[in-house]
Amino acid sequence: MSSVVFTGITARRAIRPVIALLFLLLCFTPVSAGDANYFTIEPLAPLPATLSSFLVQSPILVNVPAGAKLSVSLMKGESVVATSNLIFTSAYNNDRLIPPVPIASFYQSGSNIPSGQPLPGGTLVPGFADLDVVAGSPSQYKLLWVLSDGIIATPSRAIATSLSSPFNPIDLKLASVSAATRPGDQKPGSVLFLARYTSSASNPAREDSFISLSNTSPTDSVYVRLFLINGGCQPFEYTLCLPPRRTTGLLASDLDPGSRGYMIAVACDASGQPIQFNWLSGSVQVKQPNPVNGLPFDISLSAIAIAKRSGGAVTAAGGKAEMAFDDTMYDRLPTQLAADDVQSQANGANSTVITVFRPLPNLAGGSPSATIHVTGYNSDGNNTSADVNATNTCYRDINLPTLKLAPTLIRDFIQPGASAWFSIAPTDSLPVLGAQFNYGKFSGGHTSRPLTFAIDYRISIPVAPLTCP
Repeated sequence: MSSVVFTGITARRAIRPVIALLFLLLCFTPVSAGDANYFTIEPLAPLPATLSSFLVQSPILVNVPAGAKLSVSLMKGESVVATSNLIFTSAYNNDRLIPPVPIASFYQSGSNIPSGQPLPGGTLVPGFADLDVVAGSPSQYKLLWVLSDGIIATPSRAIATSLSSPFNPIDLKLASVSAATRPGDQKPGSVLFLARYTSSASNPAREDSFISLSNTSPTDSVYVRLFLINGGCQPFEYTLCLPPRRTTGLLASDLDPGSRGYMIAVACDASGQPIQFNWLSGSVQVKQPNPVNGLPFDISLSAIAIAKRSGGAVTAAGGKAEMAFDDTMYDRLPTQLAADDVQSQANGANSTVITVFRPLPNLAGGSPSATIHVTGYNSDGNNTSADVNATNTCYRDINLPTLKLAPTLIRDFIQPGASAWFSIAPTDSLPVLGAQFNYGKFSGGHTSRPLTFAIDYRISIPVAPLTCP
């Protein structure tokens, strides 16, 4: 192995470009596949009244595989004005891309500008818009930057051109980032888990669920495959198409009457394969009888959204595609949940139900099993626990007032006026999700909060071409 040694003045001169390069690298934030980032447009000087082009300059780092696509949309407020696409037919990796080249381009409406190749293997398809309007009010516009696969550093500069002034520098400032990069139930994703649906076949006015699914993308449509899995592990599938910024509402009584269970919504392409589309959000409004007095009880549950971290589709083999929830393909799934603010269960003051389910490993059907360990912690620092043996954990309600906890009974564990929280976890460390409901003095409920996450879990989904009703 050869080596090079610098000495004296030569060494200092050689190190200076390296330091400058490191400084440039630190100034750019890498954007990974699936992230959506918004950039404000800030001209360094007033722009000419008439523009011929608006060119986003490449950052210093580009590392993408073949098939990757960078979509940059010019937006006014929440409306898309035009979109530029850079499509890579072959892999490209350059961590010192100097001098910069245009990787997104917008030209004046009516221009006849063909596609170009600013980078090897990368075809740039320009967008067209009334750039004079943009020049007049640049603060009303922003750029939406979405990369399908790989990593590209965020841009920092764009160039506006006109016949009278061919070089007008514009700063691009990162204004906001995709919520899909943050864990929790308050974000969009490519897969949604909804912890409950219920409906009565004979009296939906008394017991039913309203399912709401939304596509928050400002630019792209998507196929959504919705699976309703009842307590008997029987899945029912419904497919819908959601255009950009569109929402839809469905009644469980129309889809699966007389059943109770959970739902999985999966973003897919036209062939039925799961794809990276971290724009889905959803919730379910559940109306069900109160077991204390029989009156209808309403609660809204937010979906647990799972982002797809790798780009592209999940390739099908043998008529099914396997989704890996391992923080590489998709976010990991919870394996320990928290049920908090559990009130006293003594004398019928409250009745708390903890719902748990393990996602089917095969959405064509199956029957997962687990032993659920429930541990309570009260305000006095004491704890009590029980194991709930569940040979079928497709969907199970754990009624705390009847749960045989040890060493302390539930009615004595939480004193009137006090509260406790409970940990719910399977003994095999595989995923579990759910929700909690309380009927009583303070009725309410919510999706259970994840505490820890399983290392890896696989869910297979049958694949077939999709059509929308």
